[in-house]
Amino acid sequence: MTDIPDSSAADTETPEIPALGLPKPSATALASPSLARLNEMVVTTLGLVQRDWLRGLYHARPTGDGSGDLVDRAAERTDHIELRRQINVEAVLQRALRILPDTIEEGTPDQDWAARFFDAVSDTADAEFSRLWARLLVMEVRRPGAVPPNTLQRLPGLSKEALRLFARFAAFAINNFVIRLGQEFFDRKDLTGDQILLLEEYGLVRTNRDLNRVFQSQRSDRFSTNLLYADKALRITHEDPNKQLNLACYRLTEAGTTLARALFDEGEIRADTDYIVEIVRTVQRQGFQTAQADILERSDEQIVSKHSPFCDIAVLRR
Repeated sequence: MTDIPDSSAADTETPEIPALGLPKPSATALASPSLARLNEMVVTTLGLVQRDWLRGLYHARPTGDGSGDLVDRAAERTDHIELRRQINVEAVLQRALRILPDTIEEGTPDQDWAARFFDAVSDTADAEFSRLWARLLVMEVRRPGAVPPNTLQRLPGLSKEALRLFARFAAFAINNFVIRLGQEFFDRKDLTGDQILLLEEYGLVRTNRDLNRVFQSQRSDRFSTNLLYADKALRITHEDPNKQLNLACYRLTEAGTTLARALFDEGEIRADTDYIVEIVRTVQRQGFQTAQADILERSDEQIVSKHSPFCDIAVLRR
């Protein structure tokens, strides 16, 4: 008769429960850099309850570390997300409150615009973007319709690097265009041709080679027109009232123009002296004269209500 061995005295090991697709770490193993990063992302975005569930999964405990069932986790995660979104909304509102204008223009706020705005804002925790969102809100408060809805779609799709790239390009914006100088100029300003094309992919710039801005005279006795650039006004003149100023350009899209204005109002854009010099050279080649004044006050984006006296400027031609 063959004896059946007692299982309690057997030398065999009990098989481990599969780790649900994740390798079970040893008791002494330290968290890998990737796991630590994932942990940080989960805690910040979804909350501790989801971290606990993930920890349980990593340690082959399907139910997590006592974090409750699926319904409980969903409720706690939702609470965490909505709390974080509320904090983001209130941060933007606090910033906007500090920069509200003294006066507003006539108009009725669009409730659908506001709903889309706060939905986008609620998922923005970065301070750099938060300041820009607050500026856009103030622009819309001042004049309903100032911020087109497509701007609310474009901004969330930008990374911080992309936003800074656009800020470098928008530093040369005159209303809704940038004068197309030689690429060597933009290379010196840390803007390669490929980077400018990338801004087109973001929906902020149009780079067609045949884009031009043609300016007619604003006076009948002689040619005169003004270019409003950052905090400078450039007056372009010619003795012939029938003369036209033709400038090759990049065009900012509606969203790009709005973001450029917000960046300027936020103090992220300053006039570039090298750019002004190149503008003067460009118009001089067409036979125009140029004068410059400082913009002291604007009625809106297109109208200067107060400026310093104009002074003639000229540069050596190349």
